[in-house]
This record gives sequence, structure tokens and C-alpha cells, in this order.
Amino acid sequence: MESKPTQRKAEPHQPTPVEKDGDTQPPVPEGARAPRQQLHRKIAAWFRKHPGMALAILVFATYVLILRNYSKLPSGVVMFNKDTLAAYNGKKNSPLYLAILGEVFDVTKGRRLYGEEKGYGGFVGRDGTRAFVTGDFTPRGLIDDVEGLSPEQLKSLIEWRAFYHKQYTFKGRLVGPFYDGAGRPTRLLRRVEEDAAKAKSEEELQREAEAKWPSCNVRWTESEGGTVWCDGGAYPRKVFLQLPGGKPTTKCACFAELGWSDIRQVYPDCAPDATSCKV
Repeated sequence: MESKPTQRKAEPHQPTPVEKDGDTQPPVPEGARAPRQQLHRKIAAWFRKHPGMALAILVFATYVLILRNYSKLPSGVVMFNKDTLAAYNGKKNSPLYLAILGEVFDVTKGRRLYGEEKGYGGFVGRDGTRAFVTGDFTPRGLIDDVEGLSPEQLKSLIEWRAFYHKQYTFKGRLVGPFYDGAGRPTRLLRRVEEDAAKAKSEEELQREAEAKWPSCNVRWTESEGGTVWCDGGAYPRKVFLQLPGGKPTTKCACFAELGWSDIRQVYPDCAPDATSCKV
């Protein structure tokens, strides 16, 4: 009797081991990949269904990254408080320091301007941010309070800060309304910078004023003096202007309607309905 060959049951396929960095690593089983792929598909489908939430998550993640950057105090930055800053007042041959928007600068090389009894001496040893745009150099005005300042005035403060970075030596940051004890910018400082970025420049404001109130024609001769007049039947008026953060000025402007007020005045010795006036 002939013997029949024994049939072996086929063994299941064994995946080939994968070499990784010299070690033999077993591959991820096919069955383990499916749940992970399903999870990825579900997440992608949820984001497609809720695009608003996806955007919100992206914005939040960006905000967290920004905060992390803010939280890192640059190496070598010295933190001052009001008492330590006040010691740099130029007395007993000490340096002259001042602060604007919480940033401290050494202005010793400008002693002729910032020395005691000099024009800007009141700024030394303190943060007199507000006075940079109000012109109030009294102790009441030399303060770090920016409440109530217009966006244009805040823009001017940012420009002043840039000026000190360019002209003088940056020494550190002052703990107060603009920087916390770790040297991180406060919400107030970020709001100041955001509002300043929205402000219109002085040139833009001037162009708007010019468009609103067209300027008069002007002529001056030694024999007749000055004359202002308007074309097209308009009436010349003396207008009082004050751009935000600037000094009051006057100009001659032409108005189509007959009228006057404290802001737009009729020139002396000139009839209200005249289209030409001596000035």
C-alpha cells in the first residue's frame, strides 16, 4: 500500500521584520492602523463641518505662541522699580535715566537738556510718559497714566519711544503699568500699541481738513498788504484748527454757505457776504 504524502496546513503569513537603526522592529499590524485612520477621518470631517470652530482653535493656538514669546525676557534686560529709577537723577555724578512707556534709557549724554533745572530735567528719574504729548511738565503732568489719550497721541508716544531707542542707550524695563515684574508687556501696553497703529498720521489729518475746508487764494504786496479770496462765490473765513496732540493753528478756508461761528470767523472789517477780504 502506498503511503500518501502528509499535507501540512498552510501557516499564516508572517510579516517581514523591519530593520530600524540596526534593531529589528516588528511592523505595525494592519489591524492596528484602521482605528487610527478612522480617527483621522473623523477629525477631518468634524473640522469641515465646523469651520468656525477650526478657525477659533487656530487663532487660540497662535495667541498661545505669542504669549510664550512675550513671556521670554530678553537676556541682559534689567528690571527697575520706581525707587531704583529715581536714584539715576544726575546728583552726585550719577547717570541720568528716564522712562517712557515703561522702557528705561540713559540720557546722560544729553545733560544740557536733561540736567537739573534744564528744560527736560523733570523727566529724569521717572516715567513721565503722559507729558510727552500733553506738554505738562509739572509733577502733576509727569506721570505714566495714558488714560484718555487719543489714538493720535498714543501714536506720538510710540514715535517718542522709537526716538529714544535711536538716540540713547536702552537700559531696561520699569515695573509698573506697562511691564510686570517678570518684564512681560501688560495688557495696557499692548492696547496702547494696537490703538496707536490705528491712528491716522498728521499728514492724513491735514489732508482731510484741507478736503473738508478748501484753502483760500492768498496774495500779498507791500503796497496793498494781504488779501484772501474765494472762487465760485464762496466766502472766506478764518478757521481755527487743532489736530489731535498738536498746537492750535489758523487758516483761511472757503465755505459755500454764508455763516460764521467761533471756529470759522469773519475777517475783521470784512462783510460776511464778501468773497474777498483784506488781512
